[in-house]
Amino acid sequence: MAPWTAKLTVMNTTNQDLKLVSKYVCARNSIVSFPTSIPAKSKAVFEVITPYGEASGPEFKISLVAQAKDNQRSLGSFDFHVDIPYWSPKNTLHYHCNRDLLCQVIPGMIYDRDQSYNGEVIISALEITDMVNKKVLNEKVQAKSFHEF
Repeated sequence: MAPWTAKLTVMNTTNQDLKLVSKYVCARNSIVSFPTSIPAKSKAVFEVITPYGEASGPEFKISLVAQAKDNQRSLGSFDFHVDIPYWSPKNTLHYHCNRDLLCQVIPGMIYDRDQSYNGEVIISALEITDMVNKKVLNEKVQAKSFHEF
C-alpha cells in the first residue's frame, strides 16, 4: 500500500515574497517539503505523507503573507487547508485569498474517498487598470453631480 500524500505547489507571480506565518501538520504525517518562504516570481512545494501503517491520512494547513518592501503595503494573505482522513470518506479542502491577492487553486476541490491530493495554486496581484480607475472616478463624479441638484 502506497503512502497517502497531500501536495500543494505554490507559484508566486507577485513582486512580494510570501512568508509562512502559521502552519499545522498532523502529528502522524511526515513532512517531505515545507518551505518557510517563497521568493517573488518563484515557486515552492508543500508536501506531507502518511507513512505506511499509520491510521491517519495527510492533513496540513498553511497561512502565507505577502511581505511588503520599502513603502509598499502587503498585498494580503493566502490560507490553505487539506484534510484526507483515514477513518472517514469525507475529505476537505479550503482556501482563501484576501486583499489584493488573487488565487487560482487547481484542482479546487477534492473528492470524497480520494487518498491523495496533488494541486497547485497560482498567486498573483490584483491589477487595477487605468480603465477601472477611470470608471470609478466617472461614477464618483456622476454621483456628486446628481446630489448637487
